[in-house]
Amino acid sequence: MAFGFRQARQREERGMPRRLRQLVASRELEAGGDRLSRTDVEVLARDRSPATRARIARKFGHQYDQLAEGCGDLARGVLELLVADVAREVRAALAEAVADSNRLPPAVARRLARDDIEVAQPILERSPVLDDEELLEIVRTHAWPYALAVAGRRVVSERLAEALVEHGNARVAARLADNPGADLTRRVLTRMVETYGGEREVRDRLARRPALPFELMARLVERVGEQLSWELVRSRRMDPDEARRLVMALRDRIAVGLTARDHRTHELVRRMRRRFLAGDLSPDEVLEYLRDGDIAALEAALAAMADVPVTAVRHILTASDRRLLAALCARAGLPTAHHLALRMALELAATCFAESRARTYDEETARFVCEQYERLRADPATVEALLAPVLAQAG
Repeated sequence: MAFGFRQARQREERGMPRRLRQLVASRELEAGGDRLSRTDVEVLARDRSPATRARIARKFGHQYDQLAEGCGDLARGVLELLVADVAREVRAALAEAVADSNRLPPAVARRLARDDIEVAQPILERSPVLDDEELLEIVRTHAWPYALAVAGRRVVSERLAEALVEHGNARVAARLADNPGADLTRRVLTRMVETYGGEREVRDRLARRPALPFELMARLVERVGEQLSWELVRSRRMDPDEARRLVMALRDRIAVGLTARDHRTHELVRRMRRRFLAGDLSPDEVLEYLRDGDIAALEAALAAMADVPVTAVRHILTASDRRLLAALCARAGLPTAHHLALRMALELAATCFAESRARTYDEETARFVCEQYERLRADPATVEALLAPVLAQAG
């Protein structure tokens, strides 16, 4: 019986590709479990199920560096067999497993990076083997999902960032703007603001970047105004009639806030909170509520985004200490451009209402507000310390 089994096994091994037979004969394979085993290699040779081959390809990929060190030529041979597999899910499983490998042959990395996007994505995002020249070529010759993957790399050079901005896709620009490892020079940032400043997703991520030059922040504020069709944001100027409308709306909400049994307000906050958690409440909408004089929605949105009681928001919007407003906006995650617009509106409204004449927000003040807010956003402890008394009073 044992002899018959050995004969059957020998016939099976002779039917394998030569590289797989050599791998079975090597001493580099583990007994099994999460590691590649001789049984896995035998199954790889005879089982045509893509799911099974994908599982084994994943194991091989995770063990590739070790195999490459112990039997380099043999490991590369098996790697090439898997890269050429007709089933996309097999190639995708392999690519995910070897994406971080420093030993991956450059020719294999290039081939996987040009495969279907499901295969190419982890290689484009993480492979240390691909250089800028290769990545630039892929960005320039492939569809936007390939550029989107490149934009998420741990390090993106200035040259590569320029190519990604030139690609012309807002989703690519947004991911690049959100990548702290991207070398976004003033020239690249300027082009991003000019090209994509009107795209909410890009604008919000740009405004969250640390140390964004004030000139670019001012341009983002203008683009916010253009999207909202709100002259105040673009010109930093408010007329007395507009100021009167806003102040009266705020006063009305303060009066309502004197009764803690405002069921409709609390229901509105709960609805805003659900929207915020679902990713369906944006900073632009906060300004839209202010523009439209919908102070109830403004308060509810800020309360939901900052996770604070609505009574605390009411107090902060009318407080003379504008550090409280900055702390609230920082906790709510508002970009600098949106905080500046909100503060401008509240301060200009109060001044215009008192003086009955148009007022403007000068550039020096705007620059100071932006710089102070950027510093506060980077200091969560100070944010919480500023809000603590207000939150304690709100209960």
